[in-house]
Amino acid sequence: MTVDSFNILINRKSGTVLSMGEPAIEAAIMASEIPVAELCMSDPEDMQVNLERLTQKPERLLIGGGDGTIRETAKYLADHGKAFGVLPFGTMNLLAVDLGFTSLPQALEAYATGTREEQMDAGFVNGEIFLCCASIGTMPQASVYREARRMTNKFLLLPQMFFFVADNMQRHGRERIVVEENGKMTKYRTPAVVISANRFADSEKLTESNFKRVSLSGGELAAYIFSTKSPTGHIRLLWRLIFGHWLKDPDLIERTGTRFKIWSQHHKPLVSIDGEVMRLKSPLEFTLKPDHVHVLLPAGDTR
Repeated sequence: MTVDSFNILINRKSGTVLSMGEPAIEAAIMASEIPVAELCMSDPEDMQVNLERLTQKPERLLIGGGDGTIRETAKYLADHGKAFGVLPFGTMNLLAVDLGFTSLPQALEAYATGTREEQMDAGFVNGEIFLCCASIGTMPQASVYREARRMTNKFLLLPQMFFFVADNMQRHGRERIVVEENGKMTKYRTPAVVISANRFADSEKLTESNFKRVSLSGGELAAYIFSTKSPTGHIRLLWRLIFGHWLKDPDLIERTGTRFKIWSQHHKPLVSIDGEVMRLKSPLEFTLKPDHVHVLLPAGDTR
C-alpha cells in the first residue's frame, strides 16, 4: 500500500458498531472507493496501543468513534503533529458534523476523493482537552443518564431524555456560579453552562445541525449560560435545542473570550468533556490553543 491509502482505526464498542455489527461496518468500508491499507477494529482498552502503532505508519489515518474517542485520539496526535480524519460512529458526532459528515457512507465517499490537512483550535478545561465543548450542570447529568440507557431504543430514549433534562433544569435552576471574564467577576444562577471551542452557528433549517460551529479556527471560546427560571422557560429552550434557533432564546446568555474561569458551588462538579463525564476541581479554568490539532478534510471541502 502507498501513502495515498488509509489506515482506519475503529472503536468496536462505539454505538454505530454495536447497532450495525462489525461485519456490516467492514462490508460498507470495503464496498466504498476508499483505499484501505489496514482496518483495525479495536477494543477500547487497546485503542491507545493501536493508535501509537498506526501513527508510526506513513498512510493517512481515519478514526471511527464518538466524540469521546476522537478527543482521546487528539490528545495523543496533537503532540505528534499527525493529522487524522473522522468517521462518525457515536451518538452526537459533533466534530464529524462540523467537518460535514452525518453518516459513515457520506464520510467514506468524501475522503475517497482525496484529502487536505487543516489545523483546528482546541479548548482545555483544567488541562483536559476538548475539541467541541465542555459543560457543567444539567448536560453532564444527561450524559450519565443516557449512558446508563445506552441499549434503550432511541425512539423510547428521546422522550425520556427530554423529560429528564427538563426536570433536572427545574430542580437545579438556582445553582450558583461565578464567571471570571477579562478580569470581571459575574454571578449567575443557572442549571447549565456550555463552553465551546469557537461559537456555535444559528441553525436556519430543520435539516441542519443545531450544534455546528461558525469556525474551527476562530481563536475564541464561547460561553453559553442558561438562565431559564420556570418550567415553561426550560421546555422552550429544550425545544429550540432540538428544532433550532436556541441561540436566540431570550434566557440564553452568550459570552466570548480566550479564557474563562468558573467557580461552582460544588467542590468537584461533574463536567462533560466532548461527551465524557468526569469530576474536576472548582474553579474550572477554560483556555484555548489555536491551531493545536491537525485534521484531514476532503480535498473538495472549501471551509
